[in-house]
Amino acid sequence: MENGASSYHRYLEGDNRGLTELVNMYYDGLVLFLNTWLNNLHDAEDMAEETILVLTTKKPAFKGNSSFKTWLYAIGRNVTGKYIRKNHKAVSVAPEEMMRLADQEQDAAQDFFADEEKQALHRGLSRLRPEFRRALWLKYFESMSAQEISVVMNKSVHSVNHLIERGREALREEMNKEGFHERSW
Repeated sequence: MENGASSYHRYLEGDNRGLTELVNMYYDGLVLFLNTWLNNLHDAEDMAEETILVLTTKKPAFKGNSSFKTWLYAIGRNVTGKYIRKNHKAVSVAPEEMMRLADQEQDAAQDFFADEEKQALHRGLSRLRPEFRRALWLKYFESMSAQEISVVMNKSVHSVNHLIERGREALREEMNKEGFHERSW
């Protein structure tokens, strides 16, 4: 049993350290993945917290049909999709709050993407179609297989492979615009 599944199983049996381990293992990656849907780090953090809340309140059964991480990210996708559908109207945000949130997201990105090339990669990813961005994020930053990505994104493996290939082409174009050439993005 992988670490996440083992920690979750222990949590379900009453060991709260299992939940702490899950949060430590998956929270940051989950936030960054959910941010590919929301483009708002604050909302992504809220949705990650909601995802953890689902684990603590509904205690869904992990059946082991995928990796624990894949299962957790799929729950996060569902929670985020529900949030997006419920809040589909644009929310008016004061300009100073928008600037603060943008600065906060940029700070998080700079911490995560330490060097210039990685920052350019982040900027390039942010300009891609959302489905390309999500597929590439899961493949290259979360090291998921096409099969796992298909579960998280609720798409066929064929569709995922197509998204990854088209996303790589689009990212290559974006990186060329940033001045980074001759690399297999």
